[in-house]
Amino acid sequence: GETSFTHHDFLEAMIGRTEYQNVSGTRCPTDFVELPSILMEHFLNSTTVLSLFDVEGTTAVHQIGNHHADPCNSIDTYAQILLAAVDQIYHSPAVQVPNFDTTTELANLHNTRGLIPHVPGTSFQTQFGHLFGYGATYYSYLFDRAIASRVWQNVFSEGPLKRETGEKYKREVLRYGGGKDPWKMVSTLLSAPELEEGDGRAMREVGRWKIQDEVGLPGMH
Repeated sequence: GETSFTHHDFLEAMIGRTEYQNVSGTRCPTDFVELPSILMEHFLNSTTVLSLFDVEGTTAVHQIGNHHADPCNSIDTYAQILLAAVDQIYHSPAVQVPNFDTTTELANLHNTRGLIPHVPGTSFQTQFGHLFGYGATYYSYLFDRAIASRVWQNVFSEGPLKRETGEKYKREVLRYGGGKDPWKMVSTLLSAPELEEGDGRAMREVGRWKIQDEVGLPGMH
């Protein structure tokens, strides 16, 4: 857990080369901010990368790396979908209704769309600060998991230690921080012009990719 957390956060603001601090590092659109972090976790799951830390030459590291079957993976993803949905409700015109109740709305989601019924007498949402700090953009965890998976597969997976690939990522994405439209950066990195405008077509394209791995589960962070 601590290793994943370290890889998740330690490069977010290290390689930015922006002129102004208010657009450096993680100071960028919220639905893009988790992409570099989740991508770093892919490196943690790479046997090629892990072998750099295998000073004893343990063959097990090369064989299995950091991969393991997580029986709760699908439940964790479901929980994030539910939180993303309730986040949208909490930041919608529905809250203007005088009798609006956050617990009732969360319970309704659990009981109508969920796998696990709501537990009466509980109010989890009052203890989950991300629903405030991320204000209507909590979906970014799932959204960026899909993009990070695509970047890993198309850019890094075959050679995660190639300097030219890392330099391209730094040059096209990290150095701008929040100083450039993230859709244009991702479009250039993936050589995917259909993403450049960041419109409905781009969103549908990312949705089509889906989430194909366990990396970047928000429960880890």
